[in-house]
Amino acid sequence: MDAADIATVLILIVGFAATIAVSFRAVLWRKLKTQGARSWPVSQGKIEFGTVIQQRTRYCTYYLAQMAYSCAVNGEYYSGCYEKLFFREGSAQKFADDLKGKPAFVHHKATSAEVSTLLREDQQSVWPMQK
Repeated sequence: MDAADIATVLILIVGFAATIAVSFRAVLWRKLKTQGARSWPVSQGKIEFGTVIQQRTRYCTYYLAQMAYSCAVNGEYYSGCYEKLFFREGSAQKFADDLKGKPAFVHHKATSAEVSTLLREDQQSVWPMQK
C-alpha cells in the first residue's frame, strides 16, 4: 500500500465519520427540541408547502425537506417549520410533495403559541409512512 492508497482510505474514513456526525446531530437536535413538547397542547394544523434544500459539508451532501405548517390557536394563526434529513434528493422531494396540503397535529407551548413543533409519532395516521 503506497501513500496515495493510505490517503484515499483516510479520506473515505473521514467522509464516513462526517456523514455519521451530520446524521447524529440532526437526530439529537430534534430530540432536544421536542423534549418537553409532548406535554404541550395540540392543535389541528396543515402543511402549507415544502421545499428541499441541498446541504454540503466538506465530505458529504445531504438534503433537508423543510415543511412549512400553520395552525390556529384561540382564533390566531401561527406558523412553523418541520425539517427532515435525507441523503437522496429524490426521497426528500417525494416527502415534500406528498405532505403538501396534508393535515398535521401541532404541539404548541401553552403560554406562547408561537413556539410550536410537530412530533413525528403524532403524524402517523395522517402522513404517508416513510421507510
